[in-house]
Amino acid sequence: MKTDDLINAIAADAETGRAPIARTVWIGVGVGVVVTALLYLSLLPVRPDLMSAMGEWHFLLKWAFSLTLLGTALALMLRLARPQSIPGLDWLLLFGAPLVLTLGVVTEMFAIPSSTWFDTMVGTNAWGCIVYVPILAALPLIAMLLVMRQGATTHPALAGAVAGLVAAGIAATFYATHCQNDSPMFLAAWYVLATLFVAAVGAALGTRLLRW
Repeated sequence: MKTDDLINAIAADAETGRAPIARTVWIGVGVGVVVTALLYLSLLPVRPDLMSAMGEWHFLLKWAFSLTLLGTALALMLRLARPQSIPGLDWLLLFGAPLVLTLGVVTEMFAIPSSTWFDTMVGTNAWGCIVYVPILAALPLIAMLLVMRQGATTHPALAGAVAGLVAAGIAATFYATHCQNDSPMFLAAWYVLATLFVAAVGAALGTRLLRW
């Protein structure tokens, strides 16, 4: 049997078994959220002003970014779990989180003097973000990769990278409740850097673990 015929046959099977792989993915996400919550609570304190911060748009933007990243990457991961081509419009999903972030950054740039932009971007604890987001993303990334192994992706590196984005979305959502830097500029610099690192690790692992 030719490779293309084999892929088409597996894709047809995947269509008939769509519910099981989708269910497996959702279970993996649930496990990822639970283990991240437990790890977060064991490592980091919740910021003391969380309740008041939740009334500020700067803080809510952090959740808007991380949850949009999580949701859009998850939708794409469900596609990548099956051996089928991904429609071009589906890739537009990945622009959701950057769009949310860009709107926040532009809004902040108009709200504060340009002389403060650099200091605002640097913030007060950039290393905490760079270190803890990947740490919190480690276990959900493992869970996502194990889930993807139950499918039959034809894009192992890309699937691994998207699994990393899902894991980073979970991790960043929790870390936001500890981090007291609420600036969109800080978010654009350090949360994004941490997210790209997790995605790169996911891509590297996916190349090895998701090949068939």
